[in-house]
Amino acid sequence: MTKHGRLNSADKNQVLNRHWLLNIYYALQHRYGDKLNYAIAVISGMCGVFAFAPYNIWPAYAVTISTGIWLIKHAKNHIIALKSGFFLGFGFFGAGVSWVYVSIADYGQIGLVLSILITLLFISLLASFYALAFSLAWKLQSRLTRWPSALLLTLSLLVCEYLRSYLFTGFPWLLPGYSLHSSWAFELSPYGGIWLLSGITILTFSLPMAIFLEGLSKQFLILVVLILAWGSGLYLTLHPISLTTEIGTLKTTLIQGNVKQDEKWLPEKAGPTLDYYQSTSLKHLDSDLIIWPETAITYLHHQVKPYLADFDRSLKESNTSLITGIPVFTQAQDKPVGQGNFYNGLWTLGDGFGLYLKQKLVPFGEYIPFQEYLGPLFDIFGQPMASFKKGEVNQPSLQVGEWAISSFICYEIVYPELVRSMVRDSDLLLTVSNDGWFGNSIGPLQHLQIAQFRAKESGRYLIRLTNTGVTAIMNEQGTIISRLPQFKRSSLSTNVTLLKGITPYVQYGNLIILSLLLSLVIGYSGYYVLRKPIKNAY
Repeated sequence: MTKHGRLNSADKNQVLNRHWLLNIYYALQHRYGDKLNYAIAVISGMCGVFAFAPYNIWPAYAVTISTGIWLIKHAKNHIIALKSGFFLGFGFFGAGVSWVYVSIADYGQIGLVLSILITLLFISLLASFYALAFSLAWKLQSRLTRWPSALLLTLSLLVCEYLRSYLFTGFPWLLPGYSLHSSWAFELSPYGGIWLLSGITILTFSLPMAIFLEGLSKQFLILVVLILAWGSGLYLTLHPISLTTEIGTLKTTLIQGNVKQDEKWLPEKAGPTLDYYQSTSLKHLDSDLIIWPETAITYLHHQVKPYLADFDRSLKESNTSLITGIPVFTQAQDKPVGQGNFYNGLWTLGDGFGLYLKQKLVPFGEYIPFQEYLGPLFDIFGQPMASFKKGEVNQPSLQVGEWAISSFICYEIVYPELVRSMVRDSDLLLTVSNDGWFGNSIGPLQHLQIAQFRAKESGRYLIRLTNTGVTAIMNEQGTIISRLPQFKRSSLSTNVTLLKGITPYVQYGNLIILSLLLSLVIGYSGYYVLRKPIKNAY
């Protein structure tokens, strides 16, 4: 091993003797240079997508992470490591979130070429976080040459994934931990959340390659931690522990309107769509709760409220609550009438009350980042300007009779900390969305999987209702118990269990993963500090 932690000629010869395939690899690398590694990075990144919904082949992400270890160890400098990380991330996100092209091309009104360009820029931005992680891991390896590369990559990638989740409102999609949905480790979600599972994912999938390149002895502490983690997951799978308590039930009806996205906001469609939702709801007044999707009503809240007075009265008389998505306008003070702010909201009618305004907005979908600079650019290309404003933090829960419901609109459910902060005083979770933007792609199915993690982490039933699907109800274990088919106008009625209690994750957040990583860092630091004096004594 060189002083920078890379493989030297002697190490390569030792590795070559272990497998004949490596002879082919080094022969091709001699001929094509770093281009071969970049091609391998793209392919291995694409393979990782099969670990997530709708495929759920969770070991597939091992290809991505183990290749990452290999590329970092073989990089001559941090720039090559950075490029390798970028190409791996480009393959991963190119295959995993390229569904954003559907919304841009089909509904963005900006043409094919610009749609492709924006999609590539978006994927490149996401890939840059993997590039940063690989560069950081290489630099750490060059300074901490005796440390296990599996731990250094885990620390680097977790930091960069955390940045990806929060910078410019963040995009915490396809976090590594989601790949473990169909594994034993999923049972650890109520204890440490998605970040614990992400740490376990990277450590687990980087370990075999690290052992292959560095030997087993260097990975001993990591191996012990992973045995404990996976063993705990297996135990909880075989012996489930109930962390919350049932306190009631709600007969709930979900109405999936299946309004075509290109027709949804047409003025001539607003009335017929509202009539459909009303007439369908009146058939289900035996329900405690009826829910309509995100922006099911396309009229503004203050405009439609008087029109729905009789409908609201019918709901109250039957002791039925109704929650619907609706755009909300608030008049700005000291400005002419008609000037103010628009919000993406949820409104409760009937035997309930509350108005929730969306806090986490979709960049370029609901608002334009750096609008003073990018706004004119989008005007040039004909892109409709998004003009929603953020709702206030710490908004009260929606009330349905005596029960409290924590509500999230579309993109908000992907933020574990937001859900964690709002679930404490609620009996049920609700997320409404309009995934019609993404057509028949894998995007809505990934969105559904993320919601299942929030239910598991929170120990609450979670209702997910969308305009075109996937509409589903999942229990506190994250298991889907009822579901509607996509792209079909339909309704679903079932009893939903209300729960109280706080999971360890809701109580302590990311304490477990931080403690685990800190223990590994202290353990390896102590080992190498103590080992040196012992060696000198001999």
